[in-house]
Amino acid sequence: ARLHPADARAGRQPARRERPAAADGARGGGVTGPEQPPYGPPDASRAPRYTGIRTFARLPHVRAPEGVEIAVVGVPFDTATSYRSGARFGPEAIRAGSSLLRPWHPALEVDVFASHSVVDWGDIDITPGNAARTMEQIAGGLKELLAAGITPIVLGGDHSIALGELRAHAEAAGEPVALVLLDAHADTWDQYY
Repeated sequence: ARLHPADARAGRQPARRERPAAADGARGGGVTGPEQPPYGPPDASRAPRYTGIRTFARLPHVRAPEGVEIAVVGVPFDTATSYRSGARFGPEAIRAGSSLLRPWHPALEVDVFASHSVVDWGDIDITPGNAARTMEQIAGGLKELLAAGITPIVLGGDHSIALGELRAHAEAAGEPVALVLLDAHADTWDQYY
């Protein structure tokens, strides 16, 4: 006996090959035009999401500031952890998990990459075992982006990397800056295991 009738798929609607064009003329379906940002994720209808180099949301890997507005930057550092190491694998894991992100949000009808040129900058060089040196490397790596007017989105790494970020932002702003960090660690409770 068949589990499904032979024509079970016949009544289904065909899958949409392209998301609808944005009302403001922004990029849709991976197509770019003269008024659209030069960088963004590729059209997933042309290549499966699991192919290609692993970058955040399948964005292009770019290390030149021209045409870039937002850069996703990895900081694979966990020397400052006190309980369990492994946060150094965070940027890699976030990038892997983000490969299934879709730029079109159907409920909100928003193409999240349509109005900004976004790239994956790669990882900032760090020095395992040397937190002081790594903070200098983070500040130096972000300084280049901030000087070019690029907004960094940083993927860590342990919490100590925020110090290098703050130093870079304070230098770029020319004044002190503040940080609100929301975090929870149920994984450090003895009763959890």
